[in-house]
Amino acid sequence: MQRREAAGQPPLPDTEPRLDAAALRAQSELRDSLQLFRQLALDATWRYPTFADLVIEHGRWYAPAPWPSAHPWNHTPGRCFEAAHTWADREGWTYVEGYALVPGTWPTAAVEHAWCLTDHGDIADPALPDGFATIYLGVPLSHAFRTARPDGHDAVLTVGSNMMLGPNTKVLRTGLPPHALTGPP
Repeated sequence: MQRREAAGQPPLPDTEPRLDAAALRAQSELRDSLQLFRQLALDATWRYPTFADLVIEHGRWYAPAPWPSAHPWNHTPGRCFEAAHTWADREGWTYVEGYALVPGTWPTAAVEHAWCLTDHGDIADPALPDGFATIYLGVPLSHAFRTARPDGHDAVLTVGSNMMLGPNTKVLRTGLPPHALTGPP
């Protein structure tokens, strides 16, 4: 938040949900995992040496929410980026990339993930069934920025499902453009 202010941009609003004891433990576990991911720096001279660094700086915390009942859907584990794009386009929801804490996954419970925010600001996760993730930390992206990613990439900032395409190194190297982030719905 301080970097945004130093760059002449207004700070992002505090959108941290009210968390119970279990959610606070999940939040702490996700923070610890992100510190491990930060050791995998692509280039320490870049604005964000890792995707984790970008999410730590610009991410917002989100509590899980049940899938909106007005929108029937079969969740698609393993296809979160594609599914989140589909729902963002279909419903006009906000696309978010970051991390979800999914207990029981290996080698860490923190997984790179994409989901949506509904018009009311609630999580709509088209990939994980209700109750799988215990907390989310992510960067809500504007429609213009999200749709400018080159064809073939299902993720906007991170690797996505095709490891050969890699993360968005331009953003990691130079930073997010001013129009990349969007506010709460």
